[in-house]
Amino acid sequence: MRIRSSDVAWLNKFLPNLLYAAEEQQISGELSFCAAYERSSGKLRSGDTPDNQNLPTFLCDTFQVSIHLDCSDRNGWPKVYEPGGRCQAIAESRGLPLIDLHLYDDDGACCLGQNCAPAGNLTLGHFIEELVIPFLYRLSYVDRFGLESARNDLWGEYSHGTIGSLEYQGELRRFAQANAGRNQTCPCGSGRKYKRCHWDEVEAAKRNGLTW
Repeated sequence: MRIRSSDVAWLNKFLPNLLYAAEEQQISGELSFCAAYERSSGKLRSGDTPDNQNLPTFLCDTFQVSIHLDCSDRNGWPKVYEPGGRCQAIAESRGLPLIDLHLYDDDGACCLGQNCAPAGNLTLGHFIEELVIPFLYRLSYVDRFGLESARNDLWGEYSHGTIGSLEYQGELRRFAQANAGRNQTCPCGSGRKYKRCHWDEVEAAKRNGLTW
């Protein structure tokens, strides 16, 4: 991910406890969040607002994170690690294998999800708000309520490994077959316009021959 001056300004304004080291191409420090998952819309709502506080899924938490901008995971996103030991502590306290917390088994990086689309135009703000914070929120939810509650109460999950990839490709196939226009509502049900939701992923899957 190429960091722009606007990305650094966003980081300093909204997440001042995360520090960008240009020479190391890393962002590290404490990432604090307050958020609530709204089941009716299927969205994670950020902010310590009265509306969020009234939801039973409201959580505030802080994690140590390290974002390696010069290394990419299997989706092309920067690799994210949780070096503070919370993942290990949650797994041990709940009697879970680390894979159930969605960590890659080769290097312990966070598995932020499936994605066919290239990550080249992803902004830092979008990456943290749409990928990193939801990942950490789920960890916090598992820590508070347990894995089964997270699976039942929050958004759906793909299976691990190859099976999860096949599930993801099948989902994109269904979206492609809906034949929605770019400015229509995304077939996934998020309420966002298709072009601002799954459009890029579906088009990338088509180019790779994964949706037909």
